[in-house]
Amino acid sequence: MLRAELINPFVEGAIVFFKQEMETDISRHKPRIESCHSTREDITVLIGVTGVTEGIVLYSMNRRTAKNIAAQMLGSPVPLYGQMAESALAEMGNIITGQAAARLEHMGYSCRLSPPALISGEGTLISAVNLRMLVIPLVLGTLGHLSIYVALRGKSNEEPPPPGV
Repeated sequence: MLRAELINPFVEGAIVFFKQEMETDISRHKPRIESCHSTREDITVLIGVTGVTEGIVLYSMNRRTAKNIAAQMLGSPVPLYGQMAESALAEMGNIITGQAAARLEHMGYSCRLSPPALISGEGTLISAVNLRMLVIPLVLGTLGHLSIYVALRGKSNEEPPPPGV
């Protein structure tokens, strides 16, 4: 079951990152649920989450958006498949997911993050076995569109501590 308390920190992390770090307006579209993700976009950053909370988080975008984000982060135009652009996109995923992990930790859900993986190519199938994904489509001002796919659950054998512990 998808729980808002596990999803909202990722949306909040993205909003903070794009508004404060990138100085970009951000708006959300209606979220939807999917059982697996066949990438409609060209570039996806994947980060695994383990601990009391486990699953995966994906940040998917088309080439134009990926180039725009990387160029904005680096302060100059970049070729899409250059090492600097890939590093910038991975860092975007690290920053947003790191902020979300800090929020989860504050709520009592300790978690660890895997290093980001960059997946290239439209139509790649990504399945979070036995987990449904909540998709949050975002519009990033003039940078383009980004979709966050969150497939997380709290481990059933480890309940989070009560707030304030």
